[in-house]
Amino acid sequence: MNEFISKEIKNLKKLRLTAIGFLVLVNFAIIGCFVYLFYEVYVSRDIQENFISYIFPTVFYLQLVLALGFGPPIIIIHRRFRSVINELADLNDEFVIHYQNYIRLIQRLMTVIPLYLFSQKGLLVFMNFKTQLIHPNTINFIKIKRVNFGRFRRCSIYLYQDKTLISKITYHKSHPAEAEFLKQNTHLINKNGVRIED
Repeated sequence: MNEFISKEIKNLKKLRLTAIGFLVLVNFAIIGCFVYLFYEVYVSRDIQENFISYIFPTVFYLQLVLALGFGPPIIIIHRRFRSVINELADLNDEFVIHYQNYIRLIQRLMTVIPLYLFSQKGLLVFMNFKTQLIHPNTINFIKIKRVNFGRFRRCSIYLYQDKTLISKITYHKSHPAEAEFLKQNTHLINKNGVRIED
């Protein structure tokens, strides 16, 4: 495996661990606060019941509610990172060079998950619950829509096959470097040419 990709995968694994660890830490901080508050009430009321049996039902149900809140984001983070890591590991040398060019262009401070990736298989679009593979020569029209209302900025990239929408990529800034990279490298998507409306 390429040294650059190995380092990228290592950094993505660290970032995944940090994100999941933060959510788990917040979960336990909330539980800890409730346990402390219950202990204060337990001591002030001089309750004769054992402290563990006094707080267990409430803390158990609170943990179930927190699991409903924190569980889905943890699953999404894990699956999305896993998809990106697997696809980066599968890149051949030519597409590793394209990925390095992508990284240079976006000027990031730390490793981030790309929303799309050029691969020998085609264009991969990473979504929360799935990874969409768009085969080469499928996309023949890209429409880029930019919204800029004060602090509300968004750039949506629509990928079409003829008039059929195949996928959408959204950035929360009006002029992302990632959109420019996609425009410059449309030959990787379709060798016959891609019409771009910006």
